[in-house]
This record gives sequence, structure tokens and C-alpha cells, in this order.
Amino acid sequence: MLLKLKCTVNNYAWGAKGEASMAGNLALDGGHIANLETDKPYAEFWVGTHANGPARVIENNIALKDYFLLHPTYKESMKMVLSVVAPLSIQIHPTKKQGKVLHAKDPKNYPDDNHKPEIAIALTEFELLSGFRQHSQICEYLKLYSEIQELLTEEEKSQIDNLGSFGESSSQVLKKIFSRIWRTPKEKLQTVVDKLARRIQGQENKSALDEIIVYLFTMYPGDVGVFAPIFLNYFKLQPGEATFLEPNMPHAYLKGDCVECMADSDNTIRAGLTPKYIDVESLVEMLNYTETLLPKYIPNELDDGTLLFTPRGIDEFWVQEVKGPSGSIYQLPYSESCSVLTILYGTATVTLGNSSQTLNRGEVLFVGATHSTSERPKVNISDDFLAFRAFTPSPRALESLSNKNLIID
Repeated sequence: MLLKLKCTVNNYAWGAKGEASMAGNLALDGGHIANLETDKPYAEFWVGTHANGPARVIENNIALKDYFLLHPTYKESMKMVLSVVAPLSIQIHPTKKQGKVLHAKDPKNYPDDNHKPEIAIALTEFELLSGFRQHSQICEYLKLYSEIQELLTEEEKSQIDNLGSFGESSSQVLKKIFSRIWRTPKEKLQTVVDKLARRIQGQENKSALDEIIVYLFTMYPGDVGVFAPIFLNYFKLQPGEATFLEPNMPHAYLKGDCVECMADSDNTIRAGLTPKYIDVESLVEMLNYTETLLPKYIPNELDDGTLLFTPRGIDEFWVQEVKGPSGSIYQLPYSESCSVLTILYGTATVTLGNSSQTLNRGEVLFVGATHSTSERPKVNISDDFLAFRAFTPSPRALESLSNKNLIID
């Protein structure tokens, strides 16, 4: 079964505008929107089954999720998101257990009871904050950007030197300091944010960290998220590189284009750089305060040279890079699972049994599951091609991963 899909574009303010947006251009080229407006942001090209942006089967205009209800032999496909971003909110996502608690307590702000692990794969140079820095480095920055200490008690100031030490648990010290800052009343917080940012703005020679703080301040003046680079790793992904965002890992996308795949959830606990709801109490209690050293994700390389992203401990989704030069032909592995194929560049014809679909830039294809090697979908590439395929791995595939021996059917 091969079905072309019509997908959703989200116009959040952090998206790039008009023709500058890769998400918008893909949506336009694929026929998902009629035109691009110059001054309108196109933040996400959203592919999947979530109620906030359901893909629809073009053939009969039925929501993909409803199609699964009519055809129960098909597994639900994971949603796949292509984003073009200016700074997003500082945020974390809950575990499954935490998601159930949050949804029961506050269904308005936590609309489902699932977790939301994510993987982001860079398409252009992609800047982000993710995971806490080495605690000893945070200690240095709290002294360098000393204005922030005005938000701390004398006892908390005295514990700054314990960050990265073997005395009191370094993570517990960081939790006390971080919690105090993020719980500060808004008016006092704005005063200190402004004081720090304006001092940096007046400096002639700015460090890379100075520049990030000033950049965030120009976007969100007075916001506690301006302090985030002092605490979180700042790094860049080059095209093809990826990061996996585990539950309770603080992160924020800053600039660039990426493919993002996640569990079917919309649960986000925000910590700053946003006009949306910020749940400080849930945030400070659930955060993972341990050090994270540049959490880049290393994918598996398949025999055909393409990459397979298989985050450990996650059974909802894998992502495969599908690419090749004009004239190449190959079969999709792991075909016992349904998948969604999103075309970024080029042209190819996908064949499955007696069905075939020719795909161009921006088009999205649902590929049904098969049950034998002879039925595997074939991709005939007629123009240099790049696509990403999201699917729920089968139990056999998950077992092969746990045995560290990826099997390609």
C-alpha cells in the first residue's frame, strides 16, 4: 500500500519567514499549501497522526489516524517534523510515568499522557542548547556573569564553589541554584537580566557565549531564558549530524533547519524564551541536573551507505536517511513496519507490489508494511535524492538492535 499524504504547516513566530523557510518551501513544492506569504513564518512541516496536525490521505481526504482505524493491520506511523527555527523555548519533556501524572493534574497544558523523546537531524548548520554543562564550567560562568548571583541567597552563593567538587552532591547544588533563579519573581528577574545583558552589550570584545546571551536578550528581553546558555551546552550540528533528546533533558533550538522525529505526544514543560505557559515547579523537580558532554547522536551506517537513527530505549520510532544519485535503485529495509517517507530533494519512484508512486520535493508517502523480502519497497531514483523515513521498528528489529547486530531484511 502506497498513499500520498497532505500534511500540515505550523506558523509559529520562531519560524523563518516566506521563501527563507525550508519548511515553507517544502510545503509549497509538495502541494500542501497554495503559496508562501513573504512576512509569514513557516516553522514546521508536520507529518503524522497527532490531533494538532494530522496528515490526510490525498486519495480520499481521510485523516491518516482514521485510516489506521479502518485498516487495523497497519501500525500507527510516527509523526515526523521538519522545522526551521529561530530560538524556541527552553524546555524538557516528561517520562511516560510523569506524562500520566501531568496529564491527570493539568490536561489543558499537558494534553496527553505520553512521553516525548525526540531526535533532531541537521539539514543545515543547526545551533542549539542541550543538557547541562560541566558543573565546574557553570561555576566559572556564575562568577564571570556575577549579576546572576543577585538572585541567590548568601548560602547558595557560598555553594557555587561546590559545583563540580566531590563535596555535597554537585547535582543537588545545581538544583538549588537553578531552582532559585527560575523561581525568582518576574519583576526582580527582569531587572537582573537587563543589567547583565546591557553590560555585555557595552563590551567591545564579546565571547561566543556573550554573543548568544545578547542574541537571546534581543529576542526575549527580561526573560529568564536569557540565562540558559550559562547553564546549558551550546553547540552546532553540521548537516547529517544529530542529537537525541532524552526525557528531562533541557534543550532549546536556536537557529537552522532540521528533521525531527518524536513519540506521538505534545507534552512540553517550558522554562523560558516563550510567551506560552511556563510550569516552573514541574520543571525544577523533573530536570536531569547531571553533566552532559555535547550530546551528539552517532547513527548506524547501513550497507548502502545511508544512515539509520535508532535511539536506545525508545521503541516508538527509528529514522532512516534515504538518498542516492540519479539512476540508483535499492530496497527499503525493515519493511515489516509501516513508514512515512518525506522527500527533501530530488525525484524517485517507489514501487511496492503492483503499486507505484512518483515522488518529488516536498511530497510525503505512507508505505504500508510487508511480510516477505520479495515484497520490500523499491526506490528508483531519477534525480539526486534525499528523503527521511520514519517508522515504528518491529519487535525483530528491536531485538537485533539490543543484540548490537542490526539485521537488514
